[in-house]
Amino acid sequence: MQNRIQYKIFDCLIVLLLPLLFLCTSVRIEMNSPGLYTRGFDLYHVSETTGLDREQLDRIVERLIEYFNSQAVSPQMQVTKTDGTVFPLFHKYELIHLADVKGLFDMNSLLQSISLLVLVTLTAFAASQHRQYALLLSLRNGALLSLAGLVCGAVLFVVDFGGMFVNFHLLLFDNPFWQLDPQMDYLVMLFPFQFWQDMFMFAGAMTGGLSLIALGISSLSLRPADRFLQHLT
Repeated sequence: MQNRIQYKIFDCLIVLLLPLLFLCTSVRIEMNSPGLYTRGFDLYHVSETTGLDREQLDRIVERLIEYFNSQAVSPQMQVTKTDGTVFPLFHKYELIHLADVKGLFDMNSLLQSISLLVLVTLTAFAASQHRQYALLLSLRNGALLSLAGLVCGAVLFVVDFGGMFVNFHLLLFDNPFWQLDPQMDYLVMLFPFQFWQDMFMFAGAMTGGLSLIALGISSLSLRPADRFLQHLT
C-alpha cells in the first residue's frame, strides 16, 4: 500500500514537472537568443525610434545577455546616437526594473535545473522498479497537461493580451518601475509592446513543440504495450 502511494506521488510529480521544464527551457532559450532580439529591432524599426545604429543595438543585446547570465555587473552602458550624442542608455528606474527581470530569469533557470534533475531522478527510479509503462503514461499525461495549459494561454492571448500583459507585471513585480514612457525610456523603445507579443508567442510555440515531441514519443512507445494488454484481456 505504501509503495502504491509513493508511486502515485512520483507519477503526479512527473506530470506536473514536465510542463514546467518545457516552459522554463523555452524562456531560457529566448533569453539567450540574440536573433530574437535583433529580429524585433528590425521588425519594429527600433533603430529609427532610438537613433541607434545596428552596431550599437548589437552591443546592447550582447550586454543584456551577459547581464542576464551574471557575466556583467550592470546592464548600463554608454551608447552613441547617429548624430554623435553619447549618453548612458538606461535611467535608474530602468536599471531597477532590469534587476527585477534578471531575478525572474535566475528563478526560471533554477526551476529548469530543479525540474530537470527531479525528472531524471524519477525516470531512473521508475526504470529501476520496472515501471516503464507507468513512466510513459506519466510523460504522455504531462505532455497533454502542457498542451492544455497552452490552449488556455492562447485563448487569453487572443482575447486580451494587453490585460494579460499588465496582470503578468502586477503579479511578478512589486514596484511601478515596469511602467515606462516610450517617449523617453530606452528600455521600452528597444522592446516595444509588439516585441513582447512575439516573445510570448515564441515561448508558447517552443513549449508546444517540446510537448508534441514528448507526446509523440510516449504515445508511440505505449502502443506495443497497449496491444499486448488488449491481447491478454
